[in-house]
Amino acid sequence: MKPVGIEDINAYLGLACIEVQDLFHARGMNTARMANLLMQRKTVALPCEDVVSYAVNAARPLLARHDEETRNSIELLVVGTESGLDLSKATATWIHQLLGLPRTCRLYEVKQACYAGIAGLQMAVAQMAVASRENARALVIGCDVPRLARDTTAEPSQGAGAVAVLVGSRPTLATAEFGASGYCSFEVTDVRRPTPTDHVWDPDLSLISYVQCLKTAYSDYVSRRPGTDFLTSFDHLVFHTPFPGAVRGAHRSLLRSLDRIGPDRIAEDFHRRLEDSLHYPAQVGNIYAGTTLLALLSLLDHAGTAEPGRRVGIFSYGSGCSSEFCSYQLLPATGPVSATDTAAELAARTRLDVASYDGIADAGDRLYAGVADYESDLSLAQELAGTVRPDHPLTMLEHIRGHERRYVDVTGDKS
Repeated sequence: MKPVGIEDINAYLGLACIEVQDLFHARGMNTARMANLLMQRKTVALPCEDVVSYAVNAARPLLARHDEETRNSIELLVVGTESGLDLSKATATWIHQLLGLPRTCRLYEVKQACYAGIAGLQMAVAQMAVASRENARALVIGCDVPRLARDTTAEPSQGAGAVAVLVGSRPTLATAEFGASGYCSFEVTDVRRPTPTDHVWDPDLSLISYVQCLKTAYSDYVSRRPGTDFLTSFDHLVFHTPFPGAVRGAHRSLLRSLDRIGPDRIAEDFHRRLEDSLHYPAQVGNIYAGTTLLALLSLLDHAGTAEPGRRVGIFSYGSGCSSEFCSYQLLPATGPVSATDTAAELAARTRLDVASYDGIADAGDRLYAGVADYESDLSLAQELAGTVRPDHPLTMLEHIRGHERRYVDVTGDKS
């Protein structure tokens, strides 16, 4: 079977952020918990940004650095998100139009909480493996712009972002290992969004389910790949990262269940195989369907250009719940990993004080799935766009009228 994997990857992680420490102090939270989160700051979406604009802003630079032939070879668009805009119409339809993708392209939306991004990637890999056209490609986007759950334990880690992945038979970054997957799924009510404005979360149950799924999905992986050893078979690890502290705890729990390993060796293994994947999530927060893909991008940007054939074990968990442990082989990078400098864009975000953050959140509360009419104030986006991408326009939501959405491109104010 022909090799299939990741040909390109890119992220859009917003224009503004807030320091998690500032939010803890403002909300009167126990600052001792910050050590468990391992969070630094989180992205704050503007009131003119939604899941469509985020997805387009992640994918457009990726497509721009490829030729027209590559764009026309895309025959599948998969969007994984919890932030769908309609009960019938897929979010992918707006994204497909704004990106100018071919009409000879299958598209759909995947919803399974935070697992949706990796689910989309795995489905795209499977379709590209049997595609009739040798140069067929898929575009997978994991993205979420959740309505903020303010004054809850989830707020400090709740971010916004999108990661776009180009999948095809000429991988340059990572090659999928066919059949190298293990699964765990069962019904659990750890996180629910029964209405566009309600977010019901049981954090303790969610973390328990996360760890249980990691252990079971990995065990299922081993049953399909006999001889796998967790400590020696994977050069790198990428886990779904609701916050980096959850990854540290899950990694520790899995190692303790597999072997009698002391705390010093567990800490060394975490530093050696997982920390590279946590740099970006620690600065962005949980972006739900895009989070595992963001952790993978962080690994690719920080793991260096060592010899090919390094294996990365990837675990994705989605509340409710469904999960997967799979593996890819990394390829030596021959140029920039992503179409934009992700680290530089993160550093260029405008840091908000709590009063500004609350004002943006108040305005954004009026923008939710199902709203019929909405007018965006684009002034802040125009002011900030030039700080992150000074030479490229960004797509923003201009308005919603009678449920019809209109998007426009804005550029930074260079005056």
